[in-house]
Amino acid sequence: MLKRLRFQLTLLYLSSSIILALLVGGGAYSLVRYYFQSTNDQALKVKIGVSLINLGIPIPVYFESALDQAGFASSAISTPTIPLHDETDEGILAGDSDERQFFEQQSDLADIYLLPLNIEGDLVTGFSSFTSSIPVNLEAIAAAKIKGFDFRTYTNQYGYPVRLLTYVITSNEKIQVFQAGRFLTEQQNVLKQLLQTMIITGGLVTLLFGAAAWLLAGRTIKPSQDAMEKQQTFVANASHELRAPLTLIHAGVELGLRKATDTEQRELLTDVLIDANYMKKLIEDLLLLSRLDAHSLKLDVEAIPLAQFIPDLTRQMSRLAENQHIAIENNLTPAVASADPVRLKQVLLIVLDNALRNSSGGGSIQIEIKVEKSNCFILVSDHGQGISKKDLAKVFERFFKADDSSSQEYRGSGLGLSIARGLIEAQKGHISLVSEKGKGTTVTLTLPLAQ
Repeated sequence: MLKRLRFQLTLLYLSSSIILALLVGGGAYSLVRYYFQSTNDQALKVKIGVSLINLGIPIPVYFESALDQAGFASSAISTPTIPLHDETDEGILAGDSDERQFFEQQSDLADIYLLPLNIEGDLVTGFSSFTSSIPVNLEAIAAAKIKGFDFRTYTNQYGYPVRLLTYVITSNEKIQVFQAGRFLTEQQNVLKQLLQTMIITGGLVTLLFGAAAWLLAGRTIKPSQDAMEKQQTFVANASHELRAPLTLIHAGVELGLRKATDTEQRELLTDVLIDANYMKKLIEDLLLLSRLDAHSLKLDVEAIPLAQFIPDLTRQMSRLAENQHIAIENNLTPAVASADPVRLKQVLLIVLDNALRNSSGGGSIQIEIKVEKSNCFILVSDHGQGISKKDLAKVFERFFKADDSSSQEYRGSGLGLSIARGLIEAQKGHISLVSEKGKGTTVTLTLPLAQ
C-alpha cells in the first residue's frame, strides 16, 4: 500500500513540475514569437509609412505611431523616390534559378520588400526594376479593400513564409496599393531551434525532477512506513506469542469438559471453549493480514478448472445450507483460472458464509462463472437482506460489521471481507460487491485466466 502511495506521490510531484515547466517554457516561446511578430509588423508599417511620405501622400495615424516609435520624422524624409531595393541587387532575378537565389538571400537576411501596385494588383512600373519577380498576393488586396489594410502570414509560391502588410491608398494616385513583406525563414529557424532546445532541456529536467520526486516521496512516507512495519512486526510477534497459551487453554478446557459432570460447570466450560476458538481464529486472521500487508504470504499459483473446483466446495457447504433450508445453485461456464487453490477456497468460503448468514430460510444462493477476454468472473449472489448504502463503502474495512440482525446473532470479527480482498489481490485479482437493501447481494471475484 505504501509503495503505491509513494508512486502516487511521485506522479503528483512530477506532474506539478512538468506543468510548471510547460507554463514557463510555453510562456518564453510565446514571448519570443510575439516579439518577432510585433517587430515584423512595426518594420512593415515603417516601410510603407516612409514610402507614403516620399510620395507626398498623407499618412494615417496608424502609420504615424509606428514612424514615431521607430524614430522617423516627416521632415527628415525628403527623398522623392521610393527606395524599394538597393541598386546592387540589379540582375539577380534573371531566370528561375536566379529568382530562387534572390529569395534565398532575402530569406537569410530577413529583408523587407515593397511592391507598388494598382487596385487590380498589377505592378506599377517606373519605380524599381526588381519587383517583377516577387509574387503579389491578390487575396490580401481583396481583404485590404474592405478594411483599408491587411496583415497576414502566408507561404508564397516559392515555398517561403512571408509576413505581409497590404495597404490601400484612398487618394487618386498612380500607386493605389502597397504590399510590404518580410521573409520569416530565419525567424522560424530560430523558433524551431529554440523549441528543440526547450524539448531536450525539458526532457533532461523531467528526468531529474522524476528522480528528485521519487526520493522526496520516499522521505515523505518514511515515518508512516516505519510505523506500519513496527505495527506489522508487533501483530506478528503477538500472534505467535498468543497461539501457544491459547492452545494450552483450549486443551485444558476440553479435558475439563470431558471430566465435568455438573451441568452448570459444563455450560461454563463450553462457553470458555467457544471464546478460546474465537480468539484462536481472530489471531490467525490478524497474522494472515499482517503477512498480506508485508507481501510475505507465499502462494502456490496453478491452473484451476473452476467447473470442477466449485462443486467440490459447494458440497462441503451443502450440509450447513440444508440446515438453514437454503439451496446452493451452480451455473458454471468452463474456465481455468490462475490462482492458489487453498487461498481461493478460503475466499469462497468467506463469501459463501456471508451469503448464508444473510439469506433467509427457503431462499437460494447462485454461483455463476463468466469469461471475458483474459479474465474469469465468479459471481456469488444471494437474495437476503442486503446492505444499506451507508455501509456499502465500508464492507472491506477491517473490523467493520454492518448493523443488522445477522451480525448480532453471529460472533464475527469483521475481518472476513478484508482478508478476502487481500487474498484475491495477492493473486492478481479483484473483488467487488453490489448490494441493495432488502434485495440481496452479489459478490464478484475477478481472476486471470490460466495461460
